[in-house]
Amino acid sequence: MRSLVTARLSIAAVLSLSLSAAPPARAAAPGGSCSIPQTPRRLDRIEPRSTTSIVSQVTTESLLYTPRAGGQPERLFRCGQHYHFPIEDPQGCPGEVPSRGKVATQPPPGERVEVHTVYAKVVRHTGCDPETLDCCLEQPFVALAFQGRVTAGGLPGPIVQPPGRPLAEWSGSTTGTTLYPNDCNPAAQWSFRLGCNFPVSEAQLRQFHHVDPPRCLQPVERLSRDLTLVVPAKR
Repeated sequence: MRSLVTARLSIAAVLSLSLSAAPPARAAAPGGSCSIPQTPRRLDRIEPRSTTSIVSQVTTESLLYTPRAGGQPERLFRCGQHYHFPIEDPQGCPGEVPSRGKVATQPPPGERVEVHTVYAKVVRHTGCDPETLDCCLEQPFVALAFQGRVTAGGLPGPIVQPPGRPLAEWSGSTTGTTLYPNDCNPAAQWSFRLGCNFPVSEAQLRQFHHVDPPRCLQPVERLSRDLTLVVPAKR
């Protein structure tokens, strides 16, 4: 019996040492059983700062994506564009209304919408809905985003990501309300042009067939820790 007790104590000691020495992988995960940092998030308090963006050579059809953590640049291709009303990622703009489950088929002038243009490594050009992620076949996914203020009337035409900086950039996920297992959306990199007064006309929004409802802000334990404010380089 004494030898059995001694053996059990030895096993318990080994297990205790093993657990204390193991890295807290689960504690570092974004939350629950989802190991992918999720989006959306607040963008009104951002540190650290950088003068280097994860995206460059941006056109309406492609961009060059360079991971902030290092790695080879990759050419990605546009695979979709959609907008959310209400917005998903609040910046603290005057009159900014957080999501309360309200969805409109056509936001009236003065309201704020959030426009997402998505790029992927491999895309499909036919037989898919470009207002969803159906045309985005292979990661990495990069979402260019901005908040637009709806203006009355206007003319139909493409919605183009505003150039310049500052940008908020982070690793997160796709958004929308598609229910993935464990509410764990696929990974996406984000480059969000900060600003409160970028115009988007009613005519431009009418070109879309539907409005995407916003996904709720994600709790802090599901957010990445790499949120970075990208500012202009000093001259």
